[in-house]
Amino acid sequence: MTTQPPEDSASNTPGVPPEPVPPVPAPPVPASPAPVPPAPAPPGYPYAPPPGFPPAAPYPVRPKTNGLALASMILGILGITIGLCLLVFPVMPILAVVFGHIGMGQIRKTGAAGRGYAIAGLVTGYIGVGLAVLWLIGTIIGTFTSPMPTF
Repeated sequence: MTTQPPEDSASNTPGVPPEPVPPVPAPPVPASPAPVPPAPAPPGYPYAPPPGFPPAAPYPVRPKTNGLALASMILGILGITIGLCLLVFPVMPILAVVFGHIGMGQIRKTGAAGRGYAIAGLVTGYIGVGLAVLWLIGTIIGTFTSPMPTF
């Protein structure tokens, strides 16, 4: 049920316009928060991020890989695969073992990355040294047990 305002005698008279109703005020607008100042640009970036976003996180710094460990792995793999065809076969695996041990020592002292490379170089280096020893023994046995050609 709606209630009606009391009727005024002047508003009911014909030919007289009703009094204007004052407008209803609009509800108050809540105060907006202060604008967020833009964050400073991270180092290496020319522009700051847009307002309201946090700056990007920096990339994690990885430790540098030990060069002797990497060289050990490469020489060990080459000593097994390509070294079988070359006359310098025993040199590459021996260098792989030496570089692997030196690299492991440096990695322990400095905390550099590359321990897996050094281990791979040591394993392939020792396998290559074993193959070189077998090759040397086979060459010696083959040389002394084969019949000498007569001309």
